[in-house]
Amino acid sequence: DCASLFNSNGTGLNLRDGQGIWVSYADAKYSTNSLGVSAFDSNLQQTQTAAFWGNGNQKTTLSIVLNGVKIENENITSIDDAIAYINTFTASNDTRQGTGVKAVKNADGSGIDFINDNSDGTTDSMKNIDLVVNTNNTAGEVWTATWTAGQDGAEGSFTYAQVTQNNASLWTATGGTAGTQNSLTGGFKAQVITAHKYIYSSSAQTLPPMYNPDGGYSYVPGTNGGAGNPTWNGTDTASIGSKNYYDAVNGGLLNTNVRTFHTTEDLRELLQRDARYGVDYDGSGSFAAADVNENVKVVVNSSGAFSITNVNETTNSPTLVTGGQGPLQFGPHNMNFNITAYTDEKGTVSTNDAFTKIFKGLDGSFPAGNQVKQSELLKLSAFSAGLEIYDSLGSKHTLEVQFVKQSTTQDGGNEWQMIIRVPEPAEINTTGEGPNNIIVGTARFNNDGSLSNYNPRTINFSPNNGAAPNQQIKLSFGTSGSNDGLVSSNSASTLTSQATDGYTSGNLKPDAIRVDDKGNILGEFTNGKTFAVAKIAMASVANNSGLEEIGGNLFKVTANSGSIVVGEAGTGGRGEMKTSALEMSNVDLSRSLTELIIIQRGYQANSKTISTSDQMLQTLIQLKQ
Repeated sequence: DCASLFNSNGTGLNLRDGQGIWVSYADAKYSTNSLGVSAFDSNLQQTQTAAFWGNGNQKTTLSIVLNGVKIENENITSIDDAIAYINTFTASNDTRQGTGVKAVKNADGSGIDFINDNSDGTTDSMKNIDLVVNTNNTAGEVWTATWTAGQDGAEGSFTYAQVTQNNASLWTATGGTAGTQNSLTGGFKAQVITAHKYIYSSSAQTLPPMYNPDGGYSYVPGTNGGAGNPTWNGTDTASIGSKNYYDAVNGGLLNTNVRTFHTTEDLRELLQRDARYGVDYDGSGSFAAADVNENVKVVVNSSGAFSITNVNETTNSPTLVTGGQGPLQFGPHNMNFNITAYTDEKGTVSTNDAFTKIFKGLDGSFPAGNQVKQSELLKLSAFSAGLEIYDSLGSKHTLEVQFVKQSTTQDGGNEWQMIIRVPEPAEINTTGEGPNNIIVGTARFNNDGSLSNYNPRTINFSPNNGAAPNQQIKLSFGTSGSNDGLVSSNSASTLTSQATDGYTSGNLKPDAIRVDDKGNILGEFTNGKTFAVAKIAMASVANNSGLEEIGGNLFKVTANSGSIVVGEAGTGGRGEMKTSALEMSNVDLSRSLTELIIIQRGYQANSKTISTSDQMLQTLIQLKQ
C-alpha cells in the first residue's frame, strides 16, 4: 500500500484518496502544416497558393482552443503576431488557467511548432497538447494570393482569397491537396499525449492482465502460416492478456484516462505500460507502431527505489493477425521525464509534495541507452510476528500478524495497518472481498505510546482440514489507554512476549493421576496439559451423631441423621480431601500422659493404704494370739 510508505528521512508520505503525480515521458510536440505547404512570400511577385498568416493589407483571424483555453484575435498580420499572442496564454494568471504550451515558428516559417514539456501545472489543462482549430480560423490556412502586375510602371499588388475547406484545417490536415477547395482531410483537432496522471486509491486495484514481451505467457503463433488467430498458452487470463496487448500496440493506452494505483506494484506496472504503449513519441497526434517503446523497463529495486532503463535495441512483436500482418518491429525512443504533483480541476484534492519529491529524481533527459534513472528510496515501517493457534483437532496453525505503519493521527499518535494471514486452505476472511486467508485491520496508539484501540478483536477461523469450522480466535493485544500489551515507542520493533491458550492433542498419562482438595481427579497429558477428568463427590447429613454404625467403618442413614446431601468437597460444611497423606492420631498426648500420671499416683497412694491396712490387721491378729 503506497500510503504506508516513508521517505529516507522517515517522513510518512500519507497519501490520501485522489492524491498522486503527473509523469511526463517526453515533451509533447506538435507541428501544424504537416503537409508542408509553402509559406506565403510577399517578395515572390507571382500568384501563390500558400500558408498565409496575414499582412498589413490583409489581416487574418486566429481562432483556436488550446488545452481548453480559447484563443481568438481578429488582427493577425503575421505568423510572429500569432505566435506572440498564443504565448500570452502559456502561463496561468488570476483569471484563467494557462495552456502550458509554448509556440515557436517552424523552420520554413509556414507553421507553428507547439511544445509542452509538462513541467507546469497540476491539472489536465496544462498537460499534453489538445488543439482544436475553430472553423472561423483563417490564420495559417491555405490562401490563394493572386499577383497583379502594375501598368505603366505602377507597383503590382496581391489580392487574397482563402481556399475554402469544410472538413479540415491546414493546421491539422493529414491529407489532401492544399490548393483544391474542400480537399484537406484530417479534421480540426489534434492531441499529443506524453504525460499521464497516477492517482492513489485506498482500495485494492486489479490491473487487467497483459502479455509481457520480457516474459510471461507463452505465445503460440497463428495457424495456417500465421493467418489464423494467435493464442497464448495458459489460462483464460492469458487469452485476455493477449487481447489487452493487441489493444495496447494499436493505441489502446494512448488516452488521458486516470491511472489508479494502490500498491507499489500497481504503480510500477502502470508506469511501464504507459512508457511502452501510452506515449505519442513522434508527436503525430495519433498512435502508430513507431510510438511503441518496448525496451523500457520499470522495476522496484531491492533498495526501495523505482528504477527505469531505456535500452537502445529493437524488438519484434508476436505475430498480430490483422489480415495476415506479420510481426511488428519496435525501435527505441529518447525520453525526457518531468514529474509534477497532481490536483483535480476543482481543487478539492491537495497536492502531496512528499510523494512527488520521491519521483523528482527521474526528471531530465533520458536518451535510449543502458543508463538507469532512479527515484528516491521508498521505505516501509513494518513488523511481523507469528502466533500459534490450534484447531478443534489439535492441529497447529501459524497466525501471522504484520503491522505496517500508516500515518500520524491528528492528536500526534500513530496508526498502523494490521494484516492478519493464515496459511491456505484455512480461511479467516468471510467478507467475500480479497483473499480468503487474509484480513486487514488497524491498531492505533495515543501520543504517549499507549494502545488506543485495535480491530479486529475476534477472528472467525475455519481450518478446512476436517476440524470444526468458524472457530472463534480472540485477539488480546492490550488494554486501551495502558501499556500492558502493544505499545509505540521510538525504537526498533520487537516482540517481548506472547501467549496462547490453545494446545495440541495429547494422551492421558496413566501414572500421572492425582486428586486435589476439591475432589477433582487430575490427569496429566502428553502435550504437557493437566485437566480434571472426573470429580469425587462428598456427602453430608444434618446430624452426624444420628448415623447408625454398621461396622467396617460404614454408617447408615437414619431418621435422626437426616437425608444425605451430595456436593463438592470444601463447600456446605463438607470437609476437604487430602491425598497422598496418612491421618494422624486425634489423641492429645500431653493431656493423656498427664492424666496417666495422675491415675498412677492415685493407684500408688491407694495401694499404700491397702498395705498399711493389711499390716494393722496382722498386728491385731497377733495381739489376740
